Amino acid sequence: MRTKTIICGVLVALFLLSGSILATASDETESEHGTIYLYTGSPLILSNGTIHMLDSANPDISATVVKGKTMLPLRAVSEFFGAEVSYDQNQRKAILKYDGKQFYFPIDQKKYIVEGLGEREEFSIDTNSMIMEGRTMVPLRVICEQVLGKKVSYYNRVIAVSDQTVNLKTQTELMKQVEEKIGKVVKAGTMSELKKALSGNILYGFSVDEKAGVQKEATMTGQESGDSSVQNGIASEEHETAAAPSADSSAAPDSAGGSNRGYSETNVQVEGIDEADVVKTDGNYLYIGGNNVVRIVKTDQGKLEDKTSIKLSTDKNVSEIYVDGNKLAILGTRSENGDLLYNKREVEVTEAMETPAEQAAEPEQITEVSKAASEPMQIAVDRSIGIMPPYYSIKNYSFVDVYDISDPARPKYLKGHEMEGSYQSSRKNGDIIYLVTNLYSSGDVVLPMMRDTVLGAKQVQMQLDDIMIMPRRPADGYLIISAINVSNQEKTEVEAITAYGMTMYMNDSSLYLASDGANDKSTIIKFELAGMKVGYAGSGEVKGHLINQFAMDEYGGNLRVATTTWGNENALYVLDQSLNEMGAVTGLAKGETIYSVRFMGDKGYIVTFRTIDPLFVFDLSDPKNPVVTGELKIPGFSSYLHPVGKDLLLGIGADTYEIYRKDSSGKDVAVGVRQGGIKYSLFDVSDMGRPKEISNYVLGDAGSGSEAFYNHKALMVDSSAQRVAMDAYLNFEDQKTDYQQGAVIMSYAGKKLALKGILKSEPSGLYGNDIPYARRVLYIGEQLYYVQDGRITSYDYESLKKIDDLLLR
Repeated sequence: MRTKTIICGVLVALFLLSGSILATASDETESEHGTIYLYTGSPLILSNGTIHMLDSANPDISATVVKGKTMLPLRAVSEFFGAEVSYDQNQRKAILKYDGKQFYFPIDQKKYIVEGLGEREEFSIDTNSMIMEGRTMVPLRVICEQVLGKKVSYYNRVIAVSDQTVNLKTQTELMKQVEEKIGKVVKAGTMSELKKALSGNILYGFSVDEKAGVQKEATMTGQESGDSSVQNGIASEEHETAAAPSADSSAAPDSAGGSNRGYSETNVQVEGIDEADVVKTDGNYLYIGGNNVVRIVKTDQGKLEDKTSIKLSTDKNVSEIYVDGNKLAILGTRSENGDLLYNKREVEVTEAMETPAEQAAEPEQITEVSKAASEPMQIAVDRSIGIMPPYYSIKNYSFVDVYDISDPARPKYLKGHEMEGSYQSSRKNGDIIYLVTNLYSSGDVVLPMMRDTVLGAKQVQMQLDDIMIMPRRPADGYLIISAINVSNQEKTEVEAITAYGMTMYMNDSSLYLASDGANDKSTIIKFELAGMKVGYAGSGEVKGHLINQFAMDEYGGNLRVATTTWGNENALYVLDQSLNEMGAVTGLAKGETIYSVRFMGDKGYIVTFRTIDPLFVFDLSDPKNPVVTGELKIPGFSSYLHPVGKDLLLGIGADTYEIYRKDSSGKDVAVGVRQGGIKYSLFDVSDMGRPKEISNYVLGDAGSGSEAFYNHKALMVDSSAQRVAMDAYLNFEDQKTDYQQGAVIMSYAGKKLALKGILKSEPSGLYGNDIPYARRVLYIGEQLYYVQDGRITSYDYESLKKIDDLLLR
């Protein structure tokens, strides 16, 4: 429970009778407790220009309309004004203490009871108090006016609760600001609203539209239930585990010979937040995912044994995996045939042969062909065009399958989740995986289909209550977040919004998704995380576009974002917890493009490039006034930046050199830039005003590269040995062998870059669904393991002498 001291400090709100009341002071007297603003269908509350969750412990709660009455969570609203709320489970009643009195709200009853000063009085209300999402919900006017003694003002979905009446209808600027801050995204109240949000129709404009009339509380959007009936079931999951021949058939888990040195973990952005990858290790086994299989390989002091395989159905494609303790989670996309589209194509062919007059004369032709979808078709087709074979639309489902690997040789399927759409990204915090799915709606999808094996094998539609819409920004699909607990049989929690999200950042309490928007801007959507509960927490925009997830970072409750515009102008923005801009550095390196970003505490680093590689250093200690403190210009560019010690930054990218020609006078003139080999740079950033490159190493020539340039998870980082390793392809222009692929092991010990060696990659010659295509370098104890698609090779970590070689047949 929040204390009264915190509540008063957070909720003091400035109230103006006109103009911008949310962010500036006024000549009007501030009310004693301030003014709070709500928006029907929104899980947010606005106070003093700052957005808060209505219920931080349950981010799915919103101001909800039930049978024409607005219901609010009793605890959340009451505690904003200093009341204390508790719940008597045995008697099923909520208890509120305020102003020396006690108020009792019996659940499912149309009354409440007041006790105080030795008196007891009972009052009737016209709507039951009820439990929704684990919270006591009571009528808005009952709690705010009758209990707390506040004034409630309502207009066009905006609710103001204050010590005095607010004439919202005349407060044009106020209404705009409230709607912009907490009314952008709301619960889908009806199926009609949802369909309009998906069809490109703006449901309603701002309330300042003079043609709009006053919307009374009794006529607010009611709850129209969607079709939540179980749809056609799909066959139970086929999970085949095929054990490789092994002399060790014991049922007991193996304890392979690792070392106290530890083992590789996936290179992640935020400490404590795991990211899925194609290869994982638990220190005893390698888990390699790809195609429709996960291969499990035992390691024992470098000795390799193909232990078993988890073979998924052929309609599934493994994208990434998680391994944690005795749990393995497989993530990816499952595809199946959708609707028969043959007729649509034949109609298009027929229409191509018709004149506009003929099409107008036979408007019912398309309808008739459509009706005959299941009958033999007699269609006239121009033979010069050809008959197109029957084909179907493709339906995709992102999935998470969880296995018990207490005995890695015999993994056991535990649970699964599917969500209609394509796998976008994920993160894992503790036992919970947060799965992000994007679903494009072609007009036939209304409620996404999902499956949770905890509840049953059949697909069902998402509940309307779990979907939020952006009324003023129609979308053609959904952004869906699923929370899956891998440690138990708890059902999956889902939250969807009619939007799109491409770039993901997550920490312990918040999840951000950014996507390219209109007018050279990026839209950022924020979700608050509370265990299995995921709730919309606000959205905002910044000018320009993000290069990857490292262009976002939250620190001290503020989000830092680095962007490049289409016109190659760069900027760094600092957004507050409500995603309002509070500080910015703009006009950075005009004509160049951001290549990499790294935020480290109250410092930031950005690399831009056109002909040289400027490394910019930012002081972000004052979020309202971020400043560039230093700049270093060197040849080449860094595609990835990684902190490798106190005030040390490792950059990995490419070398560059200028191309010259002689002009008419014989003078050399630079006419362009050519990319060279892979470049490692070690930067000393201890002096924020004067960053220095203290060491560099260039490997290969033009045409060299690595997956690590664009995927940080492809880089092995061993901070204890002060080494990094990655699979790379190397081009050497001055050697007989002009191309080589292998694992590059680089040391940065003693603040000096040094090549430890290159492990040559050898093609396995193996292909097929049982071969995961993944290339990673990992260490377990004193051994190094090089995964090369269908081949795994182990080496002594120090000498790089080969120990064993395994083909995944």
